[in-house]
Amino acid sequence: MYLRVVILIVLSYIRYSNQNIDNCERMESTDVIIVGAGLTGMTLARNLAQKGIKFIILEARDRVGGRIHSIKKEDGAVVEMGATWFFPHFNNLFKLLKQIKVDLEGQFMKGYTMYESDKKIPARKVYSSGDDDMFRVKGGTSQIIEKLYENIERDQVLLKQKVTEIRKSSEGMEVISNGQIFKSRRVVTTVPQQLLANSVKFSPALSSDVMGILKNTHTWMGDSVKGAVTYKTPFWKENNLSGALYSNVGPFVQMYDQSSSDGKGF
Repeated sequence: MYLRVVILIVLSYIRYSNQNIDNCERMESTDVIIVGAGLTGMTLARNLAQKGIKFIILEARDRVGGRIHSIKKEDGAVVEMGATWFFPHFNNLFKLLKQIKVDLEGQFMKGYTMYESDKKIPARKVYSSGDDDMFRVKGGTSQIIEKLYENIERDQVLLKQKVTEIRKSSEGMEVISNGQIFKSRRVVTTVPQQLLANSVKFSPALSSDVMGILKNTHTWMGDSVKGAVTYKTPFWKENNLSGALYSNVGPFVQMYDQSSSDGKGF
């Protein structure tokens, strides 16, 4: 899954809905409510904090990071269950990495890579010298989130908050989550467009054109499933293999070496 800072959808409505919400607990108002604590939400939060703008983040999961999810296994290996690779044309992200002092390392690709194009054609091996433009975040992609989190007060990030409604009020914006009403001047949602359209009610309703765009915008890698296997030793390197494969047949369509640069996890 490639790393990209997704487009922010800034929601500001001009009409007021009179739906009864007396049973909800009203929370203290803030300047900006950010829906989602992934890369975009956490980056926005850092920028707002630097400008002294008050905000809170509402995150449905029990962790920050969104689709960035690095897991450290018992054997010390760090595996990526979410966004993994950095490419040179990610200019804005590269600027951010430099600002928060997060380093990159090359994706190991030296050796023979397996290619399977068709069931009727035998798989072939292609050798690579390892010079490639694929990079990974040193120590795991979650290093980006952890660095961003260092600039945010913990009480500004509320976990297990599943937003169900965003509405315009006479005083600004209201976000309803877990029976609570969070109030602000602006709301920024950073969740994938299809998820937003299918899980959040808007009052007043968004136009049919906007809803059509949200429902038909594909979420990159949203229909993919990732898995990881760790080993005691990188035996593939000993056999002059890159640890990578590409297949049009499946069930596995891509595979890569995720060994750590310190030689402690494979």
